Amino acid sequence: MQRKHFIKMLISFTVMSRLFYIIKNTRKHQLKTDPITFFIGNWHVSEPNTPIEMSIQIDANRQVFLNKQMMNGHLISVEKDKLIFKDHFGYEIIVTKLSETSLNLFDEADEKNYQLIRETELS
Repeated sequence: MQRKHFIKMLISFTVMSRLFYIIKNTRKHQLKTDPITFFIGNWHVSEPNTPIEMSIQIDANRQVFLNKQMMNGHLISVEKDKLIFKDHFGYEIIVTKLSETSLNLFDEADEKNYQLIRETELS
């Protein structure tokens, strides 16, 4: 009788420790997601009163394109809701997540904000 009880306890402990291990590793994996993942894609100005035709593309290699031309500069910060790009003149472009399909882009050189929308939302 005690032997059966001991075996049940051992099996229960093994199952519980395995579940704990799986949950712990799942959380670690979720934390390791690269924050740039959200920003990757094509984005377009969504302001109808703006005469500027502008698109921004960010690729998986962390390269930034303006109207399909690669921009000279580099990413200096990437967070889950914010991305900062410094161009070769030293000006920053700060991109902030507004929603799952829209961004705010602040261009330090022009001192202007632009609303961007993900290309897939334009259709």
